[in-house]
Amino acid sequence: MKAVIIILVLVVIGFVVAIGVAVYRAVTPPAPPAAHGPPTTSNGEIDEDALANWTPPPVVGVMGKLSRPFAPKLLKKAVELTGQPGSGLAGDTPGELPISPAGKDMRIARLRLVEGRGAVATYQCVAGKGETCPQVACLCHEGAVLAEDDVEACEKAWRRARSIGDDKFLCRKNDDDVSTVVYRLGGRILVAPMGEQAATVSVR
Repeated sequence: MKAVIIILVLVVIGFVVAIGVAVYRAVTPPAPPAAHGPPTTSNGEIDEDALANWTPPPVVGVMGKLSRPFAPKLLKKAVELTGQPGSGLAGDTPGELPISPAGKDMRIARLRLVEGRGAVATYQCVAGKGETCPQVACLCHEGAVLAEDDVEACEKAWRRARSIGDDKFLCRKNDDDVSTVVYRLGGRILVAPMGEQAATVSVR
């Protein structure tokens, strides 16, 4: 009897939520296109000029933080990769992590800067439909000031958001703890230091 009552309560709650969503959509004007994604030109390409003043909707960051703990992790146990200045990062030398194919469409690799001024972690793979390769993640500690040469390999959007003028860049909170998506076919993660100081990144 208790189970039946619980099921009925859940059904009622579901109807209430559905009605509330319908009413909200009916009275709320549609958001401008820029609210859903980066600004684009008339032919659908990213508008680099407008992108400088665009920021993702707040819900994107919130959803990312909420979903990350539940996403399948790349590794059960963390592995540390050390990138040395001038190292070729070839073969199985420190600084490279080969990733085997897996049955999951995607996994989350959590990257954390353990030692060093800053590091560039690059996920290399063979991109399938709707997938992005390579993926570049730049890691540095909050408050660190980097030079143009240090962040040359970082994405334009990353550099633009942290630029403080005079070819200097200021690292933000949580820049030393980021995530990247790893696809079914695997690939490899390479770690290179920013500047002439070795850097160690933990991958999990």
